[in-house]
Amino acid sequence: MIVFLSSSARARYADDIIRMLALPRGGQLQFRYDGKWLADDVRNRVPREQLAGEYALVCFVAGSGDPVPYELIPIRIARIVRAESVGTSYIFTLAADAYVSEATTGELRAAINPACRERLPSAAQAPSEFYCFSLDFELRPHQRLTFEAFEETARQLSRHKSFAAEQSAFFAVRQISRISGRSWFGTWPRSSAVEQGAFRLWTGKRYECEVYCLRLFEHPIDADGARPTPKELALVAEANDDSIQFASAKRSVIDSRYDLKRYVFAAEPEVMSRVSGIRLFLSAEGDGEDRVRQDISLQMIFGGSLVLASIRAVAIGIATAGPGMIAANAAGKLSSGAAVLMIALGAFAGISAIFPSFRKP
Repeated sequence: MIVFLSSSARARYADDIIRMLALPRGGQLQFRYDGKWLADDVRNRVPREQLAGEYALVCFVAGSGDPVPYELIPIRIARIVRAESVGTSYIFTLAADAYVSEATTGELRAAINPACRERLPSAAQAPSEFYCFSLDFELRPHQRLTFEAFEETARQLSRHKSFAAEQSAFFAVRQISRISGRSWFGTWPRSSAVEQGAFRLWTGKRYECEVYCLRLFEHPIDADGARPTPKELALVAEANDDSIQFASAKRSVIDSRYDLKRYVFAAEPEVMSRVSGIRLFLSAEGDGEDRVRQDISLQMIFGGSLVLASIRAVAIGIATAGPGMIAANAAGKLSSGAAVLMIALGAFAGISAIFPSFRKP
């Protein structure tokens, strides 16, 4: 197993921790490291895709200025989809998997090779600290697919100042499910599958994206014994293009400690498959229109409709062949062979109009 550490040295690094928690199972996130932050056994396995399929553990490590410095908090199990080197950078694409529960800093440190342990981020500030290294640790007893584990991890993180901010909250995509035309007690929505990092959906259907939110920040009680109300914080859903239309509000205020947000959307009926997606992000009171906090992207592949394609092809074929057949019949020149030829040409015209790949270059 490979460990990927993300710190609070920069806001972007801490945001990656929230992003990894927020992703649906199978969703992908990219981590980048300078080569000097990688242990040799990891760096040497990057060429020739030797790390592909390897399981990983993403952890947060607090900095020296944190109230709990250098604590290792396991965030989520992931699978390495891709590993490559570009210049002096090493780039890893991780697919999110199960959450982690009841794995302590002491247990993790004890499982790290002593040579690597000496070069972990610490007050000693080794010249070349390791942020990516191998770990011999049995994670199966700690794997969880429940949101109780998500809450447990969020509470651990909230003790650190990077996550105890008024403009921050934790959220996680619970599922994207198709909305059925029938609804009665006992009909539970079925979560859509995530394949190679993308949800597989269909055009012309309505879907609901459920996002579980957890806002743990609270102001301290003031001199009057009251607790000030925090600034407004909202979770926003934004489509990548105009092919996705929302039936629900795209901005939903997180106005309680625990909340479940629902966003209803659909893609216009299409003959061909298309690629699109939705971006989820936090927006705090006072933020400008371009300010985006802790965003994640939900990739989506919408399958086209063969039924719609067939209907359109037939309609175009009839419209193309019909006038010619009527004219030939009026002139007394419509034979069975000519009729078959006209229908075939009309059908080909309809198919070519629907499927551009049939057209001649």
